[in-house]
Amino acid sequence: MSGKATRTPSLSGKPAVVRLPPGPGRIAAAALGALTLLAALAGKPAEGRAQSAQHGPLVLEMPASTRGLALGGAFYMVGNDSDALFHNPALIGGNGVVGAAMQRFGTASLLSTVSGAADWSSASVAVGVRMLSYGAADRGAAVLSHDAQSLFTSGSTASSEAAISVGYARDVGGVRAGITGKLVDQRLGGHHDATGAVDLGVTVGAGPARLGLAVQNLGPGLTLGDIEVPLPVRVTAGGSTPAIPVGPLDLGWSAAVSREADGGVLPGAGMEVAYWPVRGRTFTARVGVRRAPEGFGHPVTFGGAFNGDRLAIDYAWQRYDGGEAAHRFGLSWR
Repeated sequence: MSGKATRTPSLSGKPAVVRLPPGPGRIAAAALGALTLLAALAGKPAEGRAQSAQHGPLVLEMPASTRGLALGGAFYMVGNDSDALFHNPALIGGNGVVGAAMQRFGTASLLSTVSGAADWSSASVAVGVRMLSYGAADRGAAVLSHDAQSLFTSGSTASSEAAISVGYARDVGGVRAGITGKLVDQRLGGHHDATGAVDLGVTVGAGPARLGLAVQNLGPGLTLGDIEVPLPVRVTAGGSTPAIPVGPLDLGWSAAVSREADGGVLPGAGMEVAYWPVRGRTFTARVGVRRAPEGFGHPVTFGGAFNGDRLAIDYAWQRYDGGEAAHRFGLSWR
């Protein structure tokens, strides 16, 4: 096949080669660049908070991975990453990839994730857990946290949320399709409930780019005392380009638009710039922008990564009102 070869850094730091077809490939890459710009500027702003008092738990609405947070919520869809389970089950892939991450909100709250993926026959499977612990405010009765900003303040009521996910993906007639089953658990003081949910996703190649659509958190809600808490159903469409060489650097783009449970449309986009001075050692810088709803941080995010042989270290940063900042650190192993 003719065309220009691009170097896509893998987890091991060894560049994978992707060839851009001379015609459609460049058109697809240009389309992704346009989508990136539109995602950052267009879309209807969400009124109020992305998660109203009628939706929960919060762990299902937080950025699901270190890489995704750094890219403005637009998870990179090219390559293998076990955290793909939390974004679009059709992206599950990669034999023996294991990752974990931790994000603190001051000293009051902790968000942690762990995931693993493996190839299985002609398909791929993945398992992941997300956990959030915080102190809920008590104003005569315990009040659920409904935005990330509130996690910086420790309330008097111990609360925890968890989502355990098991995903499956395979190719079906040229389309990659996936499904994830989830057990969602929420504890608020002396109240506790659990429910099941399902994520559905598809991805398809468009020249060198990859496009995807996911529907998340389909299932019955939770009941905590007298509070009814429906799950925050989300629909997300997005796409990513493979890394494109520009001199000694490799540039990749990702963009996504989500429709939240309250009807708000939240676009986001991000860029990765990778540099590998020697084979097996790759340094990556990331920047993202998103239309963050009230209480979910400022629109610009940053991050970076180091890939060395089989180990990868990831970092992401986001600022909130009042000068607080949340830092997320992740490790992955192949």
